[in-house]
Amino acid sequence: MMMTVIMNDSCRCSPSISVYACDCSEDTLEKANEIVCNTQGVDAKDRFHPFLLDVSKENFPGWLFCKCCQSSDGKVVDLSPDSSHLYVRGKNSISLKEDQCCVGGIDFITMIFMLSAIPFNTISATLERCMSVLKPGGLVLFRDYGVYDMTMLRFLPHQRVGFREYMRADGTYSYFFSLDTVRELFHAAGLLELELEYCCVRSVNRKNGKNMQRVWVHGKFKKPTSQ
Repeated sequence: MMMTVIMNDSCRCSPSISVYACDCSEDTLEKANEIVCNTQGVDAKDRFHPFLLDVSKENFPGWLFCKCCQSSDGKVVDLSPDSSHLYVRGKNSISLKEDQCCVGGIDFITMIFMLSAIPFNTISATLERCMSVLKPGGLVLFRDYGVYDMTMLRFLPHQRVGFREYMRADGTYSYFFSLDTVRELFHAAGLLELELEYCCVRSVNRKNGKNMQRVWVHGKFKKPTSQ
């Protein structure tokens, strides 16, 4: 359920973009860091920063919001890929509106097949945390499983734990969104809808000839420039 937050200097594909990726699994973060650092032609040493956080339960750490916090926080935080302190939990979590030092904030937040993996009753609080760190005019880019996706139809009745919510054998959650549900959740968090649609994909398994019907929900939301 990795989520990424991006700080940008306003130019798309800018070499100064910094990406902060959080997940509740150290293994996932280590794999992501390995992939990025081994990518040919990409100098990500100082721009890709994975850190350990369960955003469904915890606030973002204070040092995430501005460079001043990263250098002046009570604890030293080395975010370089080679650092032994790569994964940290911020002890002083704050939001932009709680500390005037932290101006600006995050330009983009990506949630790609992430919200469906947390309990549905924690999604609203998770979106509020994201809203608190997003700068005015910042974007949330969302894609996740849609209702009647083929994976939803494969779940057995006893795996259902809520309305369109299921639990896998490994104990992880899987929720399947409708457009109305996504719209209500994001609007309740104070985000403006720019794009929201189903993305239906039909593919064929060449080995066994089976058709695979995928249904995803694609969304793009914006934080208002004025409250």
